[in-house]
Formats: sequence, C-alpha cells, structure tokens
Amino acid sequence: MTGIDPAPAMVELARRQAAQIGDLVSVERLGWEELDYVDAFDAAVALGVFDYVDDPEKLLARMSRAAPNVIGSFPAPGLRVELRKIRYGAHGVRVHGYTASRLEGLAAVCGMSVDRLVPLGGAGFLALFGRPAGGGTNSGT
Repeated sequence: MTGIDPAPAMVELARRQAAQIGDLVSVERLGWEELDYVDAFDAAVALGVFDYVDDPEKLLARMSRAAPNVIGSFPAPGLRVELRKIRYGAHGVRVHGYTASRLEGLAAVCGMSVDRLVPLGGAGFLALFGRPAGGGTNSGT
C-alpha cells in the first residue's frame, strides 16, 4: 500500500505508524495534484478529501489513472456542510457537498461509473467508482 499526503507532519506520523507493520506500507509526501501513477494500484482511496477539493473532476481523473477502482467519501449537502462552510471558510477553506446525481455526473466526466453508492446516513456517501469493462486509463487531467 502507498499513502500520500502533502503535509510533512502527516507524512512523518504515517511513516512512524507504517514502520510498525514492516514494509507493507510506504508513505510519500505528495499532493494529489502531483499524482501521476498509471495503473499502479488495484484501488485508490480518498476519505475525507473530496470535501475540500475545488476541482473534484481532476482528482477523480488522476485517481482513475492510478487504479481502475476508486473509493471516496463525499459529504451530502445540508446543515452539516453549511456549518463546516462557515467554520472552515473563516480560515479560507471551502467545503463541498455532493448529491448522488452529482456523483454520477462526476464519474461520467472522468470516464468512470458509480458501481456502488452507500449512503452514510445524513453525512453523505461512500462511492465506489470503476472503469467500464475493457476501458483503459483515463486521459483526463
């Protein structure tokens, strides 16, 4: 498994944790904007990331090039997201909410499909995206 994070402190923490289980996990200091793997993994996972990404199409496209299966968590629009927008907005961070139809559209733009959408109560969704059968890597940016 390979983990990435742009924050040096998070990378160091993750490396210390990974060292406890041997050489099964590597951790790289890398932002998603720099993700340039092509078919390097079985799956790419982003939990609690799409909430803050202003261009989710670019992130999903990069993840879909790295792996044919992508798993992501997506907050639903509603009171929780609105409160987070106020809280994090005061620090210059935008928060985004997603509907099921928006996730379908996001997948389509990236040449993927939503293979499974799991509602997380009022919190949002866990989505499994996949490339169509016989599909190659996504060429989006």
